[in-house]
Amino acid sequence: APGGLVRNDTIHLFYQSYGNGNCDAICHAWSVDGINFTRDSSNPIFAPSGDWNCGRAIDAEVVFCNDKYYLYYATRTPDFSTQIIGVATAPAGASFARNCWTEAADKPVLVPEYPWEGKCVEAPSVVQFGEWMYMFYAGAYNNNPQQIGVAKSKDGIHWTKYPLNPIFVPDGSIPWEMAKVSAPFVWKRDGWYYMSYLGNDADMRGSNGLARSRDGITNWERHPSNPIIASSEGCWDHNCICKLMIIETETGYMGWYNGGNRKIEEIGIVYHEGFDLGFETDG
Repeated sequence: APGGLVRNDTIHLFYQSYGNGNCDAICHAWSVDGINFTRDSSNPIFAPSGDWNCGRAIDAEVVFCNDKYYLYYATRTPDFSTQIIGVATAPAGASFARNCWTEAADKPVLVPEYPWEGKCVEAPSVVQFGEWMYMFYAGAYNNNPQQIGVAKSKDGIHWTKYPLNPIFVPDGSIPWEMAKVSAPFVWKRDGWYYMSYLGNDADMRGSNGLARSRDGITNWERHPSNPIIASSEGCWDHNCICKLMIIETETGYMGWYNGGNRKIEEIGIVYHEGFDLGFETDG
């Protein structure tokens, strides 16, 4: 699942290896056009140490808050039974190379605690609004079903979960997302919180939808044309379109997502011209 940010007109993409067990790790690449990327020569740039995790890192999310960069990632307990979220930090101005990152805690910053989370919290999306950082995350494994919750923090290390989680759940009447909603990506524009999210059908085929909310917590309104990104038979991403990471440009939006065909996962790009995302009313 890709994460990323823009700094000085350069797009920095954070992605993972996958399918290598405890050797999966976070990698980094950059681009000035969003299409042609240069891999970091120090890749992989991060994997956790310590006896609280299995050494694996996936689901990278990098944000700049409190004058530093936070790299959130999903890992597992040493016995691989439980998915948890950890964090590393790098100073302002960092190149994002391997030697820039320092583990910010000697334990996970988010763990599954409630029945709806099962044995998994993963796919963090972190945004800062005012003095608070908000982490939107998925709880439970795959089609159990996964649902989306939120937590908040002032320091990026100590998180408090919203007491009425989950805030976004699968709609059983919508076939493409009936089994799972996951991999949120959240941003704010013109008084709305927007969230792209991964949905799974009963066959675990993934597509991406879009929703919006006035407060970012309650009353999420699904886009009338969901899914906004869906795969086609025979394409490289025909089995799953996973997390979608979005940035604003001068003329609209660009986004990157990981897709797969049951054999290999790769990263693709999408565009949206303009900032009108096509919701039917102003709400």
